[in-house]
Amino acid sequence: MKFLQLVILLIILVSCKKENIYYYSDNKQIKDSTVIRFIDEELEKINTKEKNLKIYTTLDSTSYKNNLDSIRNTIFLKSLEYNLKPKDRQAFNNWFREKIIVVDNKSGKIVNFYSSFRNKKYDRKDVPLLGLRKIIRLGNILHQNPSFEIPENYLFNYPSLIIPVKELKITKEEIHFLSKFSINNFNMESYFYNYISYLDAIKLFQSYNNGLIRKPFIVEKILDGDEIIYAHKDQSNKIFTNNSLEKIKNLLSYSRKNSSEASKNQIENVENLIYFGSNQDHYMMINDGKYTYLIYIFGAVITNLEKKESRSILPNIFRQVEIKYYKAIRK
Repeated sequence: MKFLQLVILLIILVSCKKENIYYYSDNKQIKDSTVIRFIDEELEKINTKEKNLKIYTTLDSTSYKNNLDSIRNTIFLKSLEYNLKPKDRQAFNNWFREKIIVVDNKSGKIVNFYSSFRNKKYDRKDVPLLGLRKIIRLGNILHQNPSFEIPENYLFNYPSLIIPVKELKITKEEIHFLSKFSINNFNMESYFYNYISYLDAIKLFQSYNNGLIRKPFIVEKILDGDEIIYAHKDQSNKIFTNNSLEKIKNLLSYSRKNSSEASKNQIENVENLIYFGSNQDHYMMINDGKYTYLIYIFGAVITNLEKKESRSILPNIFRQVEIKYYKAIRK
């Protein structure tokens, strides 16, 4: 009898459990747990702790998963040529990870989100500031002095893999510049010790394309029953003069045109792009005029967890891989 009562109680508790309902921009319901996790992270910033809400997002319901899975298979087959073995297939599937965010340049809406990080424990939510060091310095200089002349190859020229310690230090001026994007709380000792969120990285890069600070967003509105308790309000402000913006675009254009990886793989109709990252983390941001794409790939493949054996996807194919992802998303 007690067991039956316990079962009934559990059924009642489960049936009374409040859960939010999530919708794509065309009102189709979102079922993907990884996408919901991403939305929930943004909900925390809105400070909405209530449940049993209807969350309307900016996301497109179109799925690119088949294209992305096809690319993943291509990467594995390519990897067999140098350091992976056929028996490593399961480890590759478990550990090779991608994350993609696509933002509309005009509205700031996040129109697509894809992630293969099904396990929250291993999910990444930020990017290293070290790889964005030059682009931050560039923005800071031209924000303060639009007439300042910067060498054409500034963003592209990497004469040495060894960076002097003084070059890694964040200046007070650069911190002040980043604060205008609401990017704060830095370790001033070095760029090496700092990370920013994916959306902050996109926000920074987008401002170099249109001169505006506009925060990317995914939550369009929230309903509690029939009552709208939250609606996104568009906010933007100008960060660069037209003169500064023209210089930045020219520097980014030079970097794109002189990138051997980009030219080999025929990136067409792209206004600009940047590559950044370190070791096994690789990032690419592309602006094609209409959208900004952030593509993240974690290339470490653990082949034997107990013996701590691992392989990694070599950097020389990462650029090719990232471009394949970009083309898949655009289809």
